Amino acid sequence: MSERKTRSSRHLQPSRNKKLDKMLNVLIGIVIILIVITATYVFKWQDDEQEAVKEEPVQEQKNDEGEQEPQKEEDSAENEEQSTDKEQSIDEDQSKEEEQPEQNTAEETTSDDPIVDRVVTDKNWKPTPTTQTGAHVSSYDDQSVDWAEKIATITAVTGITNDNMIVWRLQNNGGANKAIATVSTKDKSEKYRVSMEWVDNEGWLPVKLEQLKTLDGAY
Repeated sequence: MSERKTRSSRHLQPSRNKKLDKMLNVLIGIVIILIVITATYVFKWQDDEQEAVKEEPVQEQKNDEGEQEPQKEEDSAENEEQSTDKEQSIDEDQSKEEEQPEQNTAEETTSDDPIVDRVVTDKNWKPTPTTQTGAHVSSYDDQSVDWAEKIATITAVTGITNDNMIVWRLQNNGGANKAIATVSTKDKSEKYRVSMEWVDNEGWLPVKLEQLKTLDGAY
């Protein structure tokens, strides 16, 4: 009987050893898996840390750019303020110029002509701008450009508009580039003789204004 038990025990011992080996293998496998998982986690954590370190300068740069924006806005506001100040200064200067009264440079003299009330000359009179080009030819055709520019010159010194003007005589005044006109308002309350001269490339320049007492003998 004892010999059978011994044989049975010997028979069971290898089976137990196999089970232990399997359990050890399983445990070893579990440990390896845990090591792999842990290592993976550690490596991933290190990668995340490195990426975070790389991103920090970019963030700082963005912050720096963000901090510069208020400065740009301040510069823009300052430029706008300076521009506004300049515009105000220009407007003020223009207003001062407009407020200054124009100097009266007209000179009045008397005349030996009994029908002339007064004679007016002004060194600041300017030629009436002309549209004519080329060699100038004085014209007394009331449909011509030259005639129209003579009338415009008369209006400039007398203040009589074309629609309220009677042209009693407009003629040569002793030279191809000299003319004299006798005009009045339609109600004849204002009567003048206007002497003018042609200035090449500029137009007709008034040189003398005579205010008349009467039209009789004026032309």
